[in-house]
Amino acid sequence: MSHKRWFLIVISIFVFVGLACNLSNTVNSSPTQAPSTGGGQTEGNPPAAEQQPQPQQPEQQSEAQEAPEAQVIVITATPEPTAIPSTPLSIWQGLSSLNSYRMSMRTVNSGPSASDQYQMSMLVESGSDGDSTHTQYTTFTSSEDDPAGSTSTTDRYVVGLQTCDISSDDSEVTLSDVDPQVQEITDVWFKLLDIVPMTNDPAFVGTETVNGINCNHFTFNLEGLGMDSGAEVIASGGEYWLAQDGQYVVKYAVIMETRNGPAGDPNTQTLHSEFYIEVTDINQEIVIVLPSSCQ
Repeated sequence: MSHKRWFLIVISIFVFVGLACNLSNTVNSSPTQAPSTGGGQTEGNPPAAEQQPQPQQPEQQSEAQEAPEAQVIVITATPEPTAIPSTPLSIWQGLSSLNSYRMSMRTVNSGPSASDQYQMSMLVESGSDGDSTHTQYTTFTSSEDDPAGSTSTTDRYVVGLQTCDISSDDSEVTLSDVDPQVQEITDVWFKLLDIVPMTNDPAFVGTETVNGINCNHFTFNLEGLGMDSGAEVIASGGEYWLAQDGQYVVKYAVIMETRNGPAGDPNTQTLHSEFYIEVTDINQEIVIVLPSSCQ
């Protein structure tokens, strides 16, 4: 297989793939009452004969009636819990943060008849030596005219400075040295077509361990399905798991299904679509070697 052909396949793959309290303190002070005083005395001094004896008052009478101290009431708002991050890293960015992994991406489409099937999958393996990769691209199609269907698989192995391309279509095997210029362009395409999977208005489900990684689990719904076609929406939602350490996608799944008539009616067309991403063997020992057919 020529570099040009593989280059176009890589672009096609990623075009297919292209298919985130204020605390308030209130201070209330009670009004301070003026201290009350003892009995008053009229101005001037009347003649001694006219002065009436006054009952003797305790010396601390006024002190006993002093106003209470001002009270300060501090109301502290209960802090809201920190939101759990729900926006994943883009696929390429997330995988680039790992030492090794196996990533599978798959789409399943069927309808309008039961024989109409189109499936596409991609497997990417990154060796733990940092110098080897294996990419497999597979398609399956069937129809009413060809219910048995047909499968096409293409593999590329890169080990050190050698590349081996294997195509099941024509059993072609090509072994060649890595072309730095082609590899450079291919790497740039991966980054240009990087995607962030849809996670519309996610709802946190809980923490789970998936493929050996501590994850946060979320669910979400797809908006707008059926609005343009008027079809009845049977399924429209997805879920995903993000690594707590790194925010990369560990698992992602979406299922959609619509129909344009009542169930059981032979004239009703039903369209079903599924999309999956899963990353396994994260930072584990992965050894990639050229297959015997390449040697």
